[in-house]
Amino acid sequence: MRHHSKRLERLKQLMILETPPEAAYDDLTRALANGLDVPIAMVNILDQHRDWFKSVLGLPFNESSAATSFCEVFLQTADDLVVAEDTAQDPRFAAHPMVTGEPHIRFYAAARLVVDGQTIGTLCAYDTKPKAVSSEKVAELKALGDAVMELLRKRDVSPE
Repeated sequence: MRHHSKRLERLKQLMILETPPEAAYDDLTRALANGLDVPIAMVNILDQHRDWFKSVLGLPFNESSAATSFCEVFLQTADDLVVAEDTAQDPRFAAHPMVTGEPHIRFYAAARLVVDGQTIGTLCAYDTKPKAVSSEKVAELKALGDAVMELLRKRDVSPE
């Protein structure tokens, strides 16, 4: 699904890849990190071969290979939210190289970013220790993801 032509065309129409940082995205990323009390959070855009970070907190780089993507799970499920309170105990992530090895990710939470039915990316958070998440925090994750999707829709240049 990462290589699905309609998804990639929709992503191209948004003209978001390789754009400079924007305060609105950074504010939402920071709100997610603070709300979940995690060291790593990002607005992650899924292109054909990589995850590109429109906004990132807690990492010194702005992209990663699709081969190491936690967010790949969204291309294999219909769920709009994924919360793995302990990735080492979650069958979707237990064998992931970033769980079994450095940096030993133990918590992952993300909201799917969808534009016109196409998965464009995620708003996601990570920690190196397991973490319990209340239903209120899951609702905050959803609301922040909705806010990112609204920002994406505002930059839309697709034909009506």
